[in-house]
Amino acid sequence: MRYLTRNKVYKKLDVVKEAKKVYIFCEGSDTEINYFKYFQGFSSNIDIIPIPNNNGQSDPTKLKDNAELLFAGNKSTRPIYIISEEYKDEVWFVIDTDRWNEGNKINILKDFCKHKERWFVVQSNPCFELWHYYHIYSEKPILVETLSFDSFKAYVNNKIKGGFDNRSMPIELESAIKNASDNFEVENEQPMLYSTEVHILGEIILSFVKNQLDKAKQMTFLTIAL
Repeated sequence: MRYLTRNKVYKKLDVVKEAKKVYIFCEGSDTEINYFKYFQGFSSNIDIIPIPNNNGQSDPTKLKDNAELLFAGNKSTRPIYIISEEYKDEVWFVIDTDRWNEGNKINILKDFCKHKERWFVVQSNPCFELWHYYHIYSEKPILVETLSFDSFKAYVNNKIKGGFDNRSMPIELESAIKNASDNFEVENEQPMLYSTEVHILGEIILSFVKNQLDKAKQMTFLTIAL
């Protein structure tokens, strides 16, 4: 399947002042950020705000510290973002397992969010690229296949012809939600290998953009068919 890039399939909408804001703190400054940017402007009623790590400080506790600074400020800085209770704004952290399953850092972040209203953590095992994988495939990766690559990211880039393209392939959001949900398993309150919780965040986004996403997919198929 070939895809048209985001700017060719659907014109961006202006976000209305009363839109629900969804702040998404990401470990990286590229892959996750570009993925979530794809959905910006699909709906005027949701403002998706992906936030990269602060100067490479990407472990879960550092993401927590950065979020506290951006929303509360400190003695020398004012808050950058404001959470609206009226519009039920949300804060999400998107984290990997492979790097941070030591030192209790993941649980520190999760415990922090449990004590705050509409703050959530979604974890992928081993990494965010698993979410990319489920946009295309409905079955879990085969362990012996993944072990032949230096990293899971390399495996996904090989498995998906040309690698995952954040400019177009997020259009398969609904399929990714289903595939990730169908293959989700948890043990000791953490996703098992080849399980990701990003489908939970995906469902929030889909609830706002489904109609526009369906139209964009239809435009893609019609254009490619011509």
